[in-house]
Amino acid sequence: MILNVARNKFFWLLDSLKKGKIKNNLNEIELCVAHPNSDKAIQIKDTHLRRLLDHAVKTTQYYNCLSSATTISGFPVIRKTTIQNNFELFESSEFKDKSNFKVSTSGSTGVPFFLFQNQDKRHRNRADVIYFFRKANFNVGNRLYELEVWRGHNKKGRLKSFLQNVLQFDISRLTDESIETFLGLLKSDQQSTKTLLGFASAYEMIAQYLENNSLVLNGLGITSAIANAEYLNPYTKYTLGKHLNTVVLSRYSSEEIGIIAQQTLDSPDRFVVNHASYHVELLNLERDAPAKLGELGRIVVTDLFNYAMPIIRYDTGDIAQFGLNKEGAMEFVHVEGRQMDLIYDSKGKLISSFVIYTKFYNYYHLLKQYQFIQQGEKEYEVKLNLQGDNFPFEKQLIMDIESDFGEDAQVAVTYVDEIPALNSGKRRKVINNYKKN
Repeated sequence: MILNVARNKFFWLLDSLKKGKIKNNLNEIELCVAHPNSDKAIQIKDTHLRRLLDHAVKTTQYYNCLSSATTISGFPVIRKTTIQNNFELFESSEFKDKSNFKVSTSGSTGVPFFLFQNQDKRHRNRADVIYFFRKANFNVGNRLYELEVWRGHNKKGRLKSFLQNVLQFDISRLTDESIETFLGLLKSDQQSTKTLLGFASAYEMIAQYLENNSLVLNGLGITSAIANAEYLNPYTKYTLGKHLNTVVLSRYSSEEIGIIAQQTLDSPDRFVVNHASYHVELLNLERDAPAKLGELGRIVVTDLFNYAMPIIRYDTGDIAQFGLNKEGAMEFVHVEGRQMDLIYDSKGKLISSFVIYTKFYNYYHLLKQYQFIQQGEKEYEVKLNLQGDNFPFEKQLIMDIESDFGEDAQVAVTYVDEIPALNSGKRRKVINNYKKN
């Protein structure tokens, strides 16, 4: 489409007038993500890391006592509460009075959290987004459908939406009728290529609708569907892809940091880590030591470009399985989600969220929503929001859960009319009310 090409050229023209700040970052990202173990990439990343650590020690009160630390392992692992309780100590004196950008998130717990980012960090984030979009077969200027909870604070105006070729679809109340409206928009859209970006839970509900109504929509030109903000389960990934004739990819990112890892067309089942913009570690679940290959570990991120508020060894609260790509660089085999919502069997052994999600696949045609909660050491609650009036497989579901969680597991099924989303629009499928810490 000619207009889309014009949008793309106009975007890069504006960037060239601003000394190519996004383009220069993009070139570096392409090198360092594609070949993270090359001598050039290692040199670039080491330079960024040394500069950041030096800047943090010299210009922030929180890190100025660490001048003797010779490597990043000498810096403490921090958490969201660390920053919240010592906010001013993390602000760089060099950037405190400059025009910084406030980025905020309600978080998956609904607790407000925000940081400041400097201008160069914003340029880097935009370049990261462009790079990982390209790896999902989307280019600047093409049609993008964003499925999220849209309100006054984040909704784009008509002119900006037109210029960016973005359609924002609200998913706060995703009923059969609103899903039909969304599918109608896709079918009536005359643009030859389009990409979806949205919450994984919204994709799941759309996938269920398509499956229950035996709808296969070919010829829509959907280059890919990128899931963000939540865990993308295998059912949604396969089912949505099948019914929309596209590939469904998962993105791991955060509002306060940026894109940390993403599945791509070249790596559709494993997460390519953004080695260019972050120093990413996977640490043991119990102590601050590196996780081993194949193990689950805590995702700990150092932002190499936020100089306004240096964030070093930030524990995101999420966990992933450690893997290596063909070049020997770290990748995520899968991202499990929030550490505080890890589930344990009746003997205290960790159970992967993958096991939990598979318990419900056979019943998707009967369910609108579900939620799995560990209420005690051996007590589990399953909340079901049904499509119809009854669920004839309750005993079978309980026995299936007991097969993995223990014969002494006490499983209760509760039927509800609605499982509300958080303020952010995210929906927690797995909750641990027993081991909150």
